[in-house]
Amino acid sequence: MTVLDRYLFREFLRAAAVCILGFLLLFLLIDFVDHAEKLLRHNASLREIGWYYLTRVPGMFVLISPVGTMLAVLVAVSLRVRSNELTAIFSGGISLVRACLPILAGCALVSALSLLSSEVLAPAANRHAREIERLRVRPGKVAAQFSGNRYWMRGERGILSAQVVDAPSRSLRGFLYIELDGEFQPVRRIESRRARLLPDGAWELGEGRERILGETPSIATFSLRTYRFPETMDGFIAGDTPPEEMTYAQLSGYVRELRRKGFEAKRYATDLHAKIAYPLLNVLISMLAIPFALRSPRSGGVWRSIGLGLLVGFACWVVLSTSLSMGRKGMLPALLAAWLPGLLFVGSGAALFRGVGR
Repeated sequence: MTVLDRYLFREFLRAAAVCILGFLLLFLLIDFVDHAEKLLRHNASLREIGWYYLTRVPGMFVLISPVGTMLAVLVAVSLRVRSNELTAIFSGGISLVRACLPILAGCALVSALSLLSSEVLAPAANRHAREIERLRVRPGKVAAQFSGNRYWMRGERGILSAQVVDAPSRSLRGFLYIELDGEFQPVRRIESRRARLLPDGAWELGEGRERILGETPSIATFSLRTYRFPETMDGFIAGDTPPEEMTYAQLSGYVRELRRKGFEAKRYATDLHAKIAYPLLNVLISMLAIPFALRSPRSGGVWRSIGLGLLVGFACWVVLSTSLSMGRKGMLPALLAAWLPGLLFVGSGAALFRGVGR
């Protein structure tokens, strides 16, 4: 690595540290304003509040790093343009692509840190944060636990389990209810492929089987039947484990299990591919940011880049959210939905690079 490479690499890392830290503090402040009243209402101590926000940091870093990286690229390159440093570099016979390599290397480093955080730190940290929130924001409410690729919940009269939780429609897939007596012995087992909570509180089960245990066992199948359990579906919805709390291996195993049992896995398959595609946006989005920064005028270039970065970052966020939503709903293949935003960013950046190089 030459002196020039080290200089550009160092200047980018400084800008990235400031931008990512700034976004991180902003998100934490917004989250604190949103949750402070609930945390204090349930007598959360300062230590618990501090630990709660400390555990939020890895997940938030993964979330905001692409936008922070893009803004850092815009600022770092704009400063070099404003001080005529890039003009001097180009006059020395160094090409645009060669001059950008140290910045791309810095973006790759941020991408690696994001991927490491997503796999090692964020899943456990997000679970701890949600547990603190469950105890201090919604105390006293029972929530299902995710174990063995299924959701499990201890109810008033039995044990409930589900393979898939669909919170928006308040429905379950792969539902299981084991009714227990006073001595914790099973007396009835009900299985159904789907379950839905009706407005009156009853459970509507479809494609199921009811097994009575005990001295006179019996088995009955049904296509559609209504039951009234003392438990509600709120525990499953509150315990719905988001992909952010799973590693790639855990989420991949869950997707395979869903497909093996014939359940719909579009939502989780999209999030599985996004676990790799999203951290790599730190590199892909820089391909779009560098040409924008090179076009910045010398007068007011940095502030213009900051404003442009926020605008382009918002537009990229809309594209990414739309693509992932379409993948989760089955409107796009899961693999395409996760990688389409990155491909669009690279394609747009390549076109802009050609314009700059002319």
